[in-house]
Amino acid sequence: FRFAPAALPAFAASALLNVLALLAFLDALRRSPISLTIPLLSFTPVIATLLAWVFRGQVPSGTQWAGSALVVAGALLLGITGGSWKGLGPYLREPGVGRMTLAAALWSATAMLDQVALQRGVGAWYAPALTAAVAVPILGWMLVRSPFRDLADGARALLRRPWLGAAAVVVGASALAVQLEALRVAPVGFIEVVKRGVGMASAVLVGRWLFAEPLTGGKLGAVILLTLGVALVVGLS
Repeated sequence: FRFAPAALPAFAASALLNVLALLAFLDALRRSPISLTIPLLSFTPVIATLLAWVFRGQVPSGTQWAGSALVVAGALLLGITGGSWKGLGPYLREPGVGRMTLAAALWSATAMLDQVALQRGVGAWYAPALTAAVAVPILGWMLVRSPFRDLADGARALLRRPWLGAAAVVVGASALAVQLEALRVAPVGFIEVVKRGVGMASAVLVGRWLFAEPLTGGKLGAVILLTLGVALVVGLS
């Protein structure tokens, strides 16, 4: 639980971008199907590669460029075949697509900032502190933007399903803690492949299981392309 003052700038920037990313993420889920929006998070390692090139002078390899092309192709294929719409035009007009892409870009930057904080010696306090720094402004934003009656109705609905809120807290906290600890001992590329690969496949399956979204050959092909692209971008093949 050591405190590293040198990590505070990275911590503050990561918290701010996490707030913006989470708001964009939740808004995307409200507006578009989960099996369409969640796989767009595969752009995270692609954008992270570009950010490293711009800000750290790390020129992407040919393999990484090939992976980026696969990710873009997979995302477009998923949009074209992922719902009742047909063709690229309706996919581009889906309101959740831009919001989820923004979330992917912001989370790409937060990953770099978290690594900086870890390199500067933060301890186990970082995970709960980061969570609190994200939760407080979101709560304030809700109080400003939403009528008290709406917030009360939402709280009552959640209290009627206490297991749902508890599960979200436990899973979310565990995911953040495990990810931060994994960054200390495992290559970032391996972590991104596991996280995005499992996440993309699960999004399609969960969309089918919980929300009766169609499971088509196009979706499965898109997930395969996205997963292969992520693997190439992070240098694993």
